[in-house]
Amino acid sequence: MSKHSALRTDGSSEAVRAMYEAYPYPSPVAGDSVIEDVASGLYSLYGERSLEGWRILDAGCGTGHRLVGVARRYPKAQFIGADMTAASLNVAQQLAHRHGVRNIRFEQQDLLNLRLTGEFDLVISTGVIVCLEDPQRGLANLAALLSERGMLMVWLYDAVGEHERMMGRELLHLMWNTESGLDSGVRMMRDLGLQLEVEQYGKSAAQQSNEVSQLNIDVDAYLHPIVNVYRFDEAFDMFRRCRDLGWAAINSMNLVSTSKLVDLAEAERSELRLFCQSADQLFDKEALRLRFKALGKLEKLRVMEIMLKPTGFTIIGGRAGSQLIFGPRATGNILDL
Repeated sequence: MSKHSALRTDGSSEAVRAMYEAYPYPSPVAGDSVIEDVASGLYSLYGERSLEGWRILDAGCGTGHRLVGVARRYPKAQFIGADMTAASLNVAQQLAHRHGVRNIRFEQQDLLNLRLTGEFDLVISTGVIVCLEDPQRGLANLAALLSERGMLMVWLYDAVGEHERMMGRELLHLMWNTESGLDSGVRMMRDLGLQLEVEQYGKSAAQQSNEVSQLNIDVDAYLHPIVNVYRFDEAFDMFRRCRDLGWAAINSMNLVSTSKLVDLAEAERSELRLFCQSADQLFDKEALRLRFKALGKLEKLRVMEIMLKPTGFTIIGGRAGSQLIFGPRATGNILDL
């Protein structure tokens, strides 16, 4: 567990399962909108490639709002959506049907006790490692599923930008008698005035406003039995401890109402340059810009983290050689493990 982890009340997987069966996340509604942030993140790495024939796992797909967005973007790839709760998978199946997406198979699985066969060219896991009893074991389980040139894309909460939410969550768990049930926790959450910004993790991470379930978002944010938050360097350490991974990189950061691609070498020359974080945006004095550009990769990341206070971030990693397909922006972010 991260040294920045928030208070754990009932650290069992069964408590997590019960919460999501009652409050599927991110939404109990299989509506007209999906969430495109993961699909956009993949585009930043693979561009117009079709990923034809790829076998892709979404580990902890929840109600499928991100997975359906990705599968729709890459119709020539084959997807498995795995989640521990039947309620979430039911919504995900309805959502896939509603959007005419047929290249997904759904399975009820526990990330700490995976029962999947075969290898995957890409494993995606968004906001799931952070909610496991044993995050390192969960990450290692996913890394072990990668093919020879496979890549892992994991989204984590950032300890800096999530500090205020973690304090609100700790307050709630101190005041709430968990033995009285989830409904009493919801009442306590409302009495304390705790509510998460819909765009806490950027606009692209939110659904259409008429389909947002504020209640389900807030339950996930504040009532969850387990929450781990990480600094960039802690995430690298987790990846480093996975024997199946040879490299890692921070690909993007989520801020309230927006997101930024990481481009440590400022090498992006395509239209994606508009979405990259630059030294010019960080500093208004040339001396500071020059000093920043002279720092090493980890030091640059630490500066960005302190100044921008991201609420979350995407870290990618893979087996040796899997990064050779990337362009100069992503390549310039890579650290060998």
